[in-house]
Amino acid sequence: MIRRPFLVAPIAIVCLFASQAIYASPVNRITPINAMFARSKTVKFQLRNASAESMDLKAGDTALTLKAGETLKLELPTGTRIVTITANSTHPAGTLVLEVASAFSGSTVTLR
Repeated sequence: MIRRPFLVAPIAIVCLFASQAIYASPVNRITPINAMFARSKTVKFQLRNASAESMDLKAGDTALTLKAGETLKLELPTGTRIVTITANSTHPAGTLVLEVASAFSGSTVTLR
């Protein structure tokens, strides 16, 4: 009989705090969910050399040689820069030829 009053007070206190904890909002953690699912989108397009000379190009880390009149199919991530490696009559060495964008998807880019 004497034990009952000692148990009532702790049970009442636990019930008070438990009812508030049930309806509490979850902890707001800001996590970059986009980083888990982020993939660099690749763009498929063609690069055509309409000049009379061959062109040495660098697309990202890859070196390409585009002969006169040749068309090359490329699949590169968005934002990749295509730069000339060697100079020719129309483009000096190190010139930015193209920066890949999603607008180039399925098209043919002609270099002169």
